[in-house]
Amino acid sequence: MSGTAEESDHAYFQAIEETFVELRGAPLLLSPTDWQVARRWHQEGAPLELVRRTLAEVFARRKERGAKGKISSLRYCAPAVEAAWAEVRELTAPGRRTDAPAFEVPQRLAALAASLPADLQDRENLAARIAALEGDPQEVEDRLSSLDREMLDAAAAGLDAEVHAEIDAAVEKTLAALGRRLPVEELELSRERLARQILRRRLGLPVLSLFSPEAEPG
Repeated sequence: MSGTAEESDHAYFQAIEETFVELRGAPLLLSPTDWQVARRWHQEGAPLELVRRTLAEVFARRKERGAKGKISSLRYCAPAVEAAWAEVRELTAPGRRTDAPAFEVPQRLAALAASLPADLQDRENLAARIAALEGDPQEVEDRLSSLDREMLDAAAAGLDAEVHAEIDAAVEKTLAALGRRLPVEELELSRERLARQILRRRLGLPVLSLFSPEAEPG
């Protein structure tokens, strides 16, 4: 698979992971198997909005049933997502399928810029840089990925020692829970990803991606 396709898959997966973690209410690293599930949805054209809506419905139904424990894998939700996507496709008669809506990059960038927290350091400068991006969607996505890393690095640098310690403790707690399921080398590679995930949730930072929920035009 080309680098462009891999990056597109990654942005789609990251948006799904952020939604899943938010619904779950606790940090979690989705597994390589979960990645393959999301990648299949992406390749089959399942819209992110449909995936997010179905995930929310699965979590809501589970809560209504009073089920104990937390959902720990995207695979738990896969049957519901795939059924919802199959229903949408069946409702569209062959030969009458409507065209996909235009991928309006400027509108998505404006939505992302507006979603930045009001108390984010240097917010106005970052918002202006996001809104000013130009080019084809993949070029814009590449620049957004760089800005996302820059935003998280700056946010982490601005935290006091106590908050850093709290984030480190949350990372170690999650890694400890995963210790029996993942090899040591994979746990170490996951440390930074978890820290960024927890930091993002704590500060309410959006994923800077054209595929992010915050990029959906209002």
